[in-house]
Amino acid sequence: MRRLSCLLLVLGLTLSLSPAQAQDDRPSRFGLGIQMLGSTASGNVGPGLHFRASTPLNPDVSLAMGSGLTGFIFQGRDEAAFAIDPKVSAIVSFSTARAQNMYVLAGAGAYVPFGDTDAESGPTFNLGLGRAWLLNESSLFVEFTPGFLVGEESTTLVLPLRVGVIF
Repeated sequence: MRRLSCLLLVLGLTLSLSPAQAQDDRPSRFGLGIQMLGSTASGNVGPGLHFRASTPLNPDVSLAMGSGLTGFIFQGRDEAAFAIDPKVSAIVSFSTARAQNMYVLAGAGAYVPFGDTDAESGPTFNLGLGRAWLLNESSLFVEFTPGFLVGEESTTLVLPLRVGVIF
């Protein structure tokens, strides 16, 4: 887990220190959304929040770093569990119309459950699809990015569905 944390830190520094010429004079974007996360590791579904920052490398490719916090609260307060899911992703956009984009994102991260749970934590590898609708100065997005959680004894699925706003 320590190696994964170091990898995420190095990739985050790479994002923040990339030269302005590589960004093609486009500013970094920030997204905030709500998510429903299903985890076969914990056998539960819960609502949460997700934050992501992205830096464009060219008109079609961006690098992103984000994290979500999910609460598996549907079984009551006494049996509540939570999970943090930080990740680093590459995003490739495909323009489908002037006011909307479809994109594919792939990346690596971690799944860290805590609270009243015996679910495994470990690295995740995700591949997903999303769609963004351009507004005046922001965008609405919907995305589904399933991931494989590689535990010590088994590999399970993490299934987030996100909706939010990109600023």
